[in-house]
Amino acid sequence: MVRRRSAWLCALALAAVTASACSAGTDMVGAQPPAPTVGFGSVAPSTSSTGGSGGASTAPTCDATASSLAPTAAAANGPDVTAIKNQGYIRVGVSADQYLTGYLNSAGHEEGFDIDLADALGQALFGTPKKVQFVALSTADRIPDLRASAATRKVDVVIDTMTINCARLLQVGFSAVYYTASQKLLVDKKPDGTPSYTSIAQLAGKKVCAQSGSTSIAAIQAAKATAMEVTNVTDCLVLLQENTVQAISTDDTLLAGLAKQDPNVTVVGVGLEPEPYGIAVPPNEKDLEEYINGVLAQYESDGGWAASYAKWFGPSLGPAQPPAAQYSD
Repeated sequence: MVRRRSAWLCALALAAVTASACSAGTDMVGAQPPAPTVGFGSVAPSTSSTGGSGGASTAPTCDATASSLAPTAAAANGPDVTAIKNQGYIRVGVSADQYLTGYLNSAGHEEGFDIDLADALGQALFGTPKKVQFVALSTADRIPDLRASAATRKVDVVIDTMTINCARLLQVGFSAVYYTASQKLLVDKKPDGTPSYTSIAQLAGKKVCAQSGSTSIAAIQAAKATAMEVTNVTDCLVLLQENTVQAISTDDTLLAGLAKQDPNVTVVGVGLEPEPYGIAVPPNEKDLEEYINGVLAQYESDGGWAASYAKWFGPSLGPAQPPAAQYSD
């Protein structure tokens, strides 16, 4: 069965890569993500190393959920936080096409669960979220940009459904966990409304789409399925609609957003693995890490987290509480 592309999906994808308007005082810089480094829907290479995709076979072991430094009062005056304050704004790497977490709305403004968190960080630093500059980064470009020199990097932090894992902790720093997602599947519905597949095991030998540089690729390959990688998650939905792939595998937060865009697909499967999200920072910027953890603690305690979750995920994923903060020190 060849399914047509939904017109509204194409409109959303177009908006995600072309809009550059900004809300009052909040800039969207580089709304078009960088050109993909892989072909559209190409087969992903093996994730046997500790590279950006976080391959599991040789990755070091650690407690990824308790890897960040506890907040301190001194962090607000640390050199890295001071540099951002002196800069006069904070540059936040985000997605431009992940519905519910970070995307450009019809007016060209960034919104979503991660965007609310970025606004809270801007509020803490400058007394207003209008000092946040949103910079669209592809999944594969997040770590390389954070590891670039201070003079050449495009962002100060990344808030983009970024999973904390041991391989990535060797390359960048992370805040404490601000949300724990679960990797699941998005599949077509049959004519009777039931899902075409219900587990990753049923997809052995078949094609499953994921973003290049994401932790999802390793889980797909471990299930003996062929991982087809793309730059943006909306590209996966197009490939599923065209029957080029049989499923999409990524975090349930992202799949919930895709499912809201197409009534012919559904989220299925027991969570393949937990995906603890953290705010990524350049390596060795310890005072920035500590400061962000203080902002997170306040955001969760004052009800900001709960309000944002209820707005973006509550209807799709049900009730939830913010994860309990754990630190390495």
